[in-house]
Parts: sequence; structure tokens; C-alpha cells
Amino acid sequence: MRLSVVVPCFNEEGNIAPVIAQVAEVGRRLASELEIIVVDDGSTDATAKVLGGLQALVPELRIVTHQRNRGYGAAVRSGLERARMDYVFLTDGDGQFDMEELPAAIQLLGEHDLVAGYRTHRQDGYWRRLWGQTWTALVNRVFGLGVRDANCAFKLVPQSLLRSSELKSEGALISAELLLAARRAALSVGEYAVTHYPRMTGRQSGASPRVVMTALMELLVRSRLGFGRLAWPRTSYRRRP
Repeated sequence: MRLSVVVPCFNEEGNIAPVIAQVAEVGRRLASELEIIVVDDGSTDATAKVLGGLQALVPELRIVTHQRNRGYGAAVRSGLERARMDYVFLTDGDGQFDMEELPAAIQLLGEHDLVAGYRTHRQDGYWRRLWGQTWTALVNRVFGLGVRDANCAFKLVPQSLLRSSELKSEGALISAELLLAARRAALSVGEYAVTHYPRMTGRQSGASPRVVMTALMELLVRSRLGFGRLAWPRTSYRRRP
């Protein structure tokens, strides 16, 4: 497999180094060609300094820097636009996922075109969990996605989908937009249960008022553009062995 790993991050000075180390270790075992694209979305802490120090240690690492914080969706799009390999794995820089689960998830590509993770026991606070459940219900209702965890940052997508899609979201709608693009392309999606770990350091921003409002406004705009419910290929739910 020729594999790109896209890692958006914002103020992850305490998490990004071990995340990249594990991405490199697992990716080298899985891929004949590997690139790691980290998008620093205008971090104001020492994230940029940490990434700079990693470049000499991880030759596969490519760093994309936003001069200001543009939002999660914009960071994801910056990474996906630069990905060159046949498959692209999207994850976050907060260390809440285990790359060692990727090899088993890849096995679903024998039956499906795209793999989307879902968190079985989400290790976040009450408000973050409530917002995540509400958001998944909303995008499922509006777009007919039929997924368990729309925003889970554990997705493996083919490069062919990215080349044929025009993603526009600036905020949290980006994951749903990616799944919607797959649905419109009649791609089959296999869902895979992943372990979710507590954040060890830093602050979460995924359920801040600004992020929530941006996501809701983008959802309203997209729904008014007429993206209706379409037939969705059969989704597979497979738990980790």
C-alpha cells in the first residue's frame, strides 16, 4: 500500500511527537511508500518547534503551516489536498487513537472502498460526548449517512475519492462532507470499532461554542443546497478481533 497519513493539529505541543512516532513506526510496516502530512492550524504554543525538531528524525514528515487558526475542516482539507499516495488515513494529533489498530482496519478494504472508525467507549467529558452524539444524529438525519460516529478521526479513504470531490467545509462538518462525497460516488463504507483513549495533555476545542456554531451554520448551508438523501451502499460493522 502507498499510504498518506494526514494529521491536523492545533496547540498539541505535548501530544504531537508521540503521535508522529507511532504513525511512522506503524506506517513503515504497512506501506511500500509512506508520507506523513501534519497540518499545524495556527498553533500558539510550541507545536511548531516540536514539529521542526521531528523533521530530522522522521524523513517521511511534511509540515503544512497555517499562519492563523482557520478551523478543523480547513486543516483537514490542506492535508488531503497535498496527499499523493493511493490511500489516505486521517487521524488527529491529540493521541486519542492507537495506530496499531490500523492494520486490522485495513482488512476491510477487501470488502469496502472506505473505512470509517467509530469510538465504542468515548473517553471525553459529558458535554463533548453529548455533542458528538447529537452531531452524528443531525448529519445522519440531514444527509442520510447512516453512520455510528460521523466525526471519528480514524478514516481511511482512497485517493480516487479525493480527486473526484470538492470539499469545502471549514469546520467540523468536514468528516460528514467526506462521507457524503463517498455516498454520492456510490462507494461502500465499512465501519470499524476503535479504542478511544483519554487526552493526556492539552485542551480540547471540538465542542467549544465557536466550533459548534460554525458546524451548525455549515450544516444549515449544506442542507439548503439540496444535498438530499440518496441510496447508501450496505455498511459493515466489524469489531476489533
